[in-house]
Amino acid sequence: MLGKVVTMVSAAVLAKFILNYMDWLDVGDTFMFRVQPGDCRTVIHDGGAEDVTDLGEGLVIMSTGLGLGKGQGKMKLLDVNTERVTELEIMDAPGRDDFMTLPHGIYAWKDQESGSWLIYVLTHPADKDMIEVFEFIRTKRARGTMYSLKYLRTITDPNFKNMNDLVVVGRDQFYITKFWTYRPVQYYQLVVEVMTMRHWGGVMFYDGRRARSVVEGLFQPNGINMSPDGKMVYVAEFGNKRLLGYHRSINNNLSPAWEEYADTLVDNIEVDADTGTLWIGCHPVNYRIIDDMFGLFGYALPSQVIRAEMTSDGRVAEIQEVFADDGSRLYGSTAATNASGKLVIGTVSRQAMICDMQ
Repeated sequence: MLGKVVTMVSAAVLAKFILNYMDWLDVGDTFMFRVQPGDCRTVIHDGGAEDVTDLGEGLVIMSTGLGLGKGQGKMKLLDVNTERVTELEIMDAPGRDDFMTLPHGIYAWKDQESGSWLIYVLTHPADKDMIEVFEFIRTKRARGTMYSLKYLRTITDPNFKNMNDLVVVGRDQFYITKFWTYRPVQYYQLVVEVMTMRHWGGVMFYDGRRARSVVEGLFQPNGINMSPDGKMVYVAEFGNKRLLGYHRSINNNLSPAWEEYADTLVDNIEVDADTGTLWIGCHPVNYRIIDDMFGLFGYALPSQVIRAEMTSDGRVAEIQEVFADDGSRLYGSTAATNASGKLVIGTVSRQAMICDMQ
């Protein structure tokens, strides 16, 4: 009798797990309405733009090449005024084979003393993650302004493994998200981690010398950013489909403030410096991104952008969907920003798009 009870309870627990897992995978969610804020044009046709960040004046920096899976990636610049995309030349680049391997999350930090922009780029060499630091250079020439990046330094730490995105709070000081435990080269361990939905992610703070954990127990934390006043840190908890808000203390510790369920896999977060609005690239159908990640059946990967209007104290007031596509036109959106009134959307490895906003 006891054996039957144990069997029935075990079967019930397994059935509940399977049902919950299928719900998390969005199984059955295949139809999507196409939503656009206005006319949209493709500005990058190959290589994608995994992360995008607005420098103002209509200039958007993009990290490209993450989804290609090998070789050196590139940094590109989109001028939304002309809709022209150019590759940024890197001056004084180090002669390392692992330099700019799979560029991922990026952040532009303005030095208020010098007025210069520093660009922080998270990269993924095979054995450890790195942050490459550049100065954004403008050069006036007779035929117009030319833009480039000047290599400054590389930041490493033993704890930088499987990092995803960062937000810079001072010179070489930043919060950075740890997405999962096992690296993609550890294929079977990574599959087990994804399938069993381990909450092994978190947020670290790098103080210029070393990294320390400030948030633990998150399920695939992805994008991270900060309110314009620097008091609130926002984290996209990809695996749990929710946005998290943290109070930032004077010693850079983080304490939970709020959480908001978004009902979509939230990726990179961009913050409007003037309004505090969050612009977030999302993946609305979970099993499609897992299919794409592990190269299984070749389903199209849908795209979605949401806008979160925030209150004056850095809490979510309203979430709106501003863009959606079934993957036929825009494949796998990861980031979005509002640059000079234009919506710019990046993807893992294929396109980047610019849309008018009516």
